[in-house]
Amino acid sequence: MKIVDKIAQKSAEGKPFYSFEYFPPKTTQGLSNLFDRIGRMQALSPTFVTCTWGAGGSTFEKTTELSAVAQTVHGLETCMHLTCTNMDRGKVDDALAEAKKAGIQNILALRGDPPRGQEYWTKIDDTFVHAIDLVRYIRQEYGDYFCIGVAGYPEGHMDSTDLSSDQEIGYLKEKIDAGADFVLTQLFYDIEGFLAWEKQCRALGITCPIIPGIMPIQSFNGFRRITNLAKIRVPATIAAALEPIQSDDQKVKDFGVELAAKMIQQLLGSGITGFHICTLNLEKSVRLILERVGFVQPVSQTRKLQQLNAPTHVNTDASAPGTFRPDAIANKDSYLNPLIWKPTAADAAQGRSESWDDFPNGRWGDARSPAFGDLDGYGASLKVEPRTALELWKRPTSAEDISKLFVEFIQGKIALLPWSEGSPLPETEAIQSRLVSCNERGLWTVGSQPAVNGKPSTDPLVGWGPKGGYVYQKAFVELFVGPNEVAAMVQKLRTSSPWITFFAASRDGEVVTNATGDVLEEQRKIAELKKSCNGTPSSSGSAKTTSSAQQETPVCAAPFTKGGDDDLVEGSNAVTWGVFPGKEIIQPTVIEKVSFLAWRDEAFEIWREWEHLYPKGSASQKLLHQIGHDYWLFNVVHNDFRDESGIWDIVLA
Repeated sequence: MKIVDKIAQKSAEGKPFYSFEYFPPKTTQGLSNLFDRIGRMQALSPTFVTCTWGAGGSTFEKTTELSAVAQTVHGLETCMHLTCTNMDRGKVDDALAEAKKAGIQNILALRGDPPRGQEYWTKIDDTFVHAIDLVRYIRQEYGDYFCIGVAGYPEGHMDSTDLSSDQEIGYLKEKIDAGADFVLTQLFYDIEGFLAWEKQCRALGITCPIIPGIMPIQSFNGFRRITNLAKIRVPATIAAALEPIQSDDQKVKDFGVELAAKMIQQLLGSGITGFHICTLNLEKSVRLILERVGFVQPVSQTRKLQQLNAPTHVNTDASAPGTFRPDAIANKDSYLNPLIWKPTAADAAQGRSESWDDFPNGRWGDARSPAFGDLDGYGASLKVEPRTALELWKRPTSAEDISKLFVEFIQGKIALLPWSEGSPLPETEAIQSRLVSCNERGLWTVGSQPAVNGKPSTDPLVGWGPKGGYVYQKAFVELFVGPNEVAAMVQKLRTSSPWITFFAASRDGEVVTNATGDVLEEQRKIAELKKSCNGTPSSSGSAKTTSSAQQETPVCAAPFTKGGDDDLVEGSNAVTWGVFPGKEIIQPTVIEKVSFLAWRDEAFEIWREWEHLYPKGSASQKLLHQIGHDYWLFNVVHNDFRDESGIWDIVLA
C-alpha cells in the first residue's frame, strides 16, 4: 500500500501517525538481530518504516534484504531509500526491481551526496545528477506503481549555504512537481524554525504531506557528531540542559526521550500529525517516547491487562469524530495503539531485552547489536568538506608530514583527522605523551584508551553511565604500522607478555593474530611475515615514494590470504565495562573478530577517500595511495586493566 494512502486513512480517522527509520548493520549477526527487533517493534504499530541506503550502493544487498524482510515477513509498509550518488542506471534498475519483487511500493528518492561538498561528489551516470532526476526516472519506468518520497531540509541543505530559503523550497517543489508524493525532513531540534519553514512551504504551493524527522538523543557524542555533520541548529536551552549531564549516558538518554516527546507534543499542538522517528536501530527509547506522548500503552499496564486476559486496545470511543484533538492524549482517546507484550524464547535464552545494547560505543560496540554500524549511513567518508580538509591536513608529501599531523591532532592543534569525528576525548589526557611518542615514531594511532581500575562513573575524564557506579577499562591502541615495522611489531606483541592480545591486517585481507589459540601456527606466521618483509625490519616505518606507489599489492604480501579470517577465534574481549547499582554489568566496548574486520575495511577505505582530495599523480595522492596499500592496521589490547603502562612499554619498546 502506498504511504500517502495510509496517511490519508489516518487523516480521515482523525488520528496522528508515526513511522520508524532503520539502517542496515555492518555485520550479518547484527542484521539478523535487527530482524528480530523489527518484529518486536512491530507491536508499536508504525504506519510505515524506512530502510536507509549507503552511498554508491554500498549497502545494496543488506538494504534490499532488510526492506524485503520488513515488508514480507513482518507485514510492515516499507519505504526503501535509494540514492543516485555514484550509481549507474543498472544498479538503480536492480534496486527498483528488487523492491517491486518484494511487494514494496514506496521509495525515498535521494541524491545521497556524502557530507564532503559539491566538488567532491562524482556522478557515474549522466542520467542521475540530482534527486529530481531519480524521481523522473522512477516515474518514467514504473508509472504510478511507486509512491515516491523526497527529502526536505528545514534548516537548509548542508552544501547549499549560498541559497536562500525560498530557493531551496523552490527546488523541493520542483521535485514534487516531477512526481514526488511526500516529504520526509532532515532531523531538527528547533521547533519554531521547523514550523516557520513548513508554513513557507505551504505558502509556496507545496500541498503534499510533510513529515518531520525526529531523532532522539541516544548519547552525547553521537548527538554532537550528527548535529555537527549535518549542520543542525541546537537551541541554547538544549545545549544548556545537556552540559551538566553529558558524561552520564543514562541521563542523556532519559533527556533524549523527554525532549523527543516534548517536541512531538509541541508539533501536535501546532497541527502537525505525522512524525518520522530515526530509531538508530535502538528499541527502548522509541517505545518510551511513544508512551510519553500517549501513542501506545505503557508496557506495565499492558502486562497487567494480559494477566487479566483483558483487551489491550484502549479504544474508548469507536465512533470518535474525524477531527484529531491534541488534548486527546490526556484522555487516552481512540487513536491509542495497543502494545502487545510477548517475550520470545530467543530473548530469554540470550538474556537480551529491548535495552541490551542501550549504550553502543562506536565501532567497538557489540558486533551482534542491531545498532552496530554507521549511524549516518555514509560508511567510510571524510567528515568534512574538501576545502576544510585541505585547510586541516595541507598537502603531505612524506611519512614525516603524516606523523606531524597525527601529533598535532593529539596535542589539540588541529580539530580532527580523517578517522576521527572530532577532538580527542578527555581521557586521552592520561596517555597523551605516550600517543605523541607513538606518532613521532611513525606508528599512527587512530584509537586508544587508558587502563582504568574502578574509577567512579562520574569521573570527568573516563566516567560514563549512571551515577553511583564504577567503570573499568583495559588499555588498547589502534595504529597503522609501516611495512618495514610489521614483522617486528607482531613478534614483540606475540612474545612480550601473556596479557597482550592483538589483531593485525593489511588492506588486501591478510590477517595475523595471537587469538587463534595455536602458538605454533602463530610462530610460523611470524617467520613467514619476516621473510616476506625482507628480513630484519628497519628502524623506520616511513613510506618510500617509489614507482610502486600505484601498485595494488602491499609490500608485505604475506601468505595469509586464504582462510586467514576464518582462523580467528569467535571470542569477544570486553575492554570497557561498568558496575552500577541495580543493573547487570554493562559492557559497551567489545573487541572481536567481526568488529575488527568490519573496521579494517573502513579504516583502509578512508586512506582512499583522503587520497581523492588531491589531483591524480600529485605527490600527495601518490603518498597516500602507497600508504593505504602498504601499511597494516593493528589493534592491541593489554588485558590487565590494573597495569597503566604495560601496553606502552611493549608497543614503544
